[in-house]
Order: sequence, then C-alpha cells, then structure tokens
Amino acid sequence: MTIKHIWFDEANIYVVLDTGHTIGNPLSWFKRLESATPEQRQHFKLGSGRNSVHWEALDEDLSLESFFDFKRELNYANI
Repeated sequence: MTIKHIWFDEANIYVVLDTGHTIGNPLSWFKRLESATPEQRQHFKLGSGRNSVHWEALDEDLSLESFFDFKRELNYANI
C-alpha cells in the first residue's frame, strides 16, 4: 500500500492510496500541520517507498501507518 495523492481542506489532511481508498484525518491530530499555513502544507515530499510524507520546513514526518492510528477515530472522506 502506497500514497498516490495528498490534499488538504481547512480542517483535514487526505491521502489517496494505490488501493483506491481515500482516508481523511483531522489536522488537529498533527499539531505542526494544523499550525502551518496552507502554502507550507503544500511543500512536502513523499518518501522513496511512497509510504511516508516529509515537510522539511515544518520538521514534520508522517508515516502511512499514522493515518491508521486505531487509538483515534478514523474519518473516511465522502467523495
């Protein structure tokens, strides 16, 4: 499973997986992203295996697994 696409709305981060599934999580789960400007959020790089995301300017790294944190309620995008 790998990340194909990432986007944001005012309150959430969304990832589209190579399986076709889309997952949305609240930005409040990721304080650095929540505090960032929309422009800062757009400056990311996917890891070499497309299973992580890095924001150099924000010093933030998210693994694909962090989107499946079962200690939190999952949010599924309504598209």
